[in-house]
Amino acid sequence: MQWKKEREEVVKIAKRIYKKGLVTGCSGNISMRLKENLIAITAKSKSYNTMKASDVVIIDFNENVIEGDREPSSERKLHIEIYKAREDVNAVIHTHSTFACTMAALNLSLPSILDEQMDVLGGQIDVTKYAPSGTKELAAEVVKALGNKKAVFLSRHGAVSVGYNMEEAFSVCELLEKLCKIYILIRLIQR
Repeated sequence: MQWKKEREEVVKIAKRIYKKGLVTGCSGNISMRLKENLIAITAKSKSYNTMKASDVVIIDFNENVIEGDREPSSERKLHIEIYKAREDVNAVIHTHSTFACTMAALNLSLPSILDEQMDVLGGQIDVTKYAPSGTKELAAEVVKALGNKKAVFLSRHGAVSVGYNMEEAFSVCELLEKLCKIYILIRLIQR
């Protein structure tokens, strides 16, 4: 198996986001940029709780499977387009966490509410226009709404967090969920 270390790193993050409650079952997806327009991406319909390195598929930017026996995530277009648009991004995590999904379902952007949001995420986190899952339209909307920031909400869907490496992308996921929770509480208290 090629890229075993990288696949194991994807699995490690998959198990961490599962344990933190940022995903349930097989929702969401994770990828890591390799080299020469290749990425390691989680397989479609595979639970994070039981994921193994062999459940991470190597694909190219044309969506061709280079190595692996599983079908890659249905959101592979989204991951590929982010990597094409952002050379600084080497890891992408798409989650369906409770508070980020609440923001996405309500089509709410997250205004800058704490200093760490400016420092880590780059300011206000926007929401995409709605587009169906797994489509090139959704991928284009994500790239547009993400801009040069570290996170974006997918309308009626979830969130995407990016980073220079897997650890940074994971930290962005955690911070985004915390900020969403705080913002929702602020709105409730201000009523």
